[in-house]
Amino acid sequence: MGGGGLKLFCAGVGPDTPDITNASRRIKASEVARCVENGETGITEVKIGYDGIAIANAINAPQMHLTLRDIFLALAKNVPDGNGGFVPNPNVTWADVNPDLPAVKIEVMGPPPTSGTRDASAELAMEGGCKTFPEIEALKAIDKAAFKAECMTLREDGAYIEAGENDNLIVQKLVANLTANRWRPFPP
Repeated sequence: MGGGGLKLFCAGVGPDTPDITNASRRIKASEVARCVENGETGITEVKIGYDGIAIANAINAPQMHLTLRDIFLALAKNVPDGNGGFVPNPNVTWADVNPDLPAVKIEVMGPPPTSGTRDASAELAMEGGCKTFPEIEALKAIDKAAFKAECMTLREDGAYIEAGENDNLIVQKLVANLTANRWRPFPP
């Protein structure tokens, strides 16, 4: 789960709220405070493992070999302009991102902002790809908030499609759209 699961966990105590949830990240101080406000004071955090994120597509679709840099350049709201600044993402096809990729429209289905998978995807894939640009990596030392904003803000022009968290429904959407990709937790 993540943000959504922790929100339910911190909603209170009793039969209408979960006693245990999982998350793709550590619980935030604001979430602990919300838990305490709602009577949940027995919080024990246990690390079970690490998140892995996979990008999947329909089995009949052409397979692409994407790097973290490719993912960042496809999905970031703003991309480096080559002069130390940023411009709105101009990439429409995967070939615009990387000439070795097919000239297929960028469409990636993924979880909403409330999802821990979205948090993990932003941290592992987006930030990982962002760090391949030395000028952006240098920004991290100067202004960590600006670094995070540039690295983790997804574009809002239709290339990234919030598709919910129902894996079965998303698989159906992938089968119906052979050119779309999907972020998903790994293992599922």
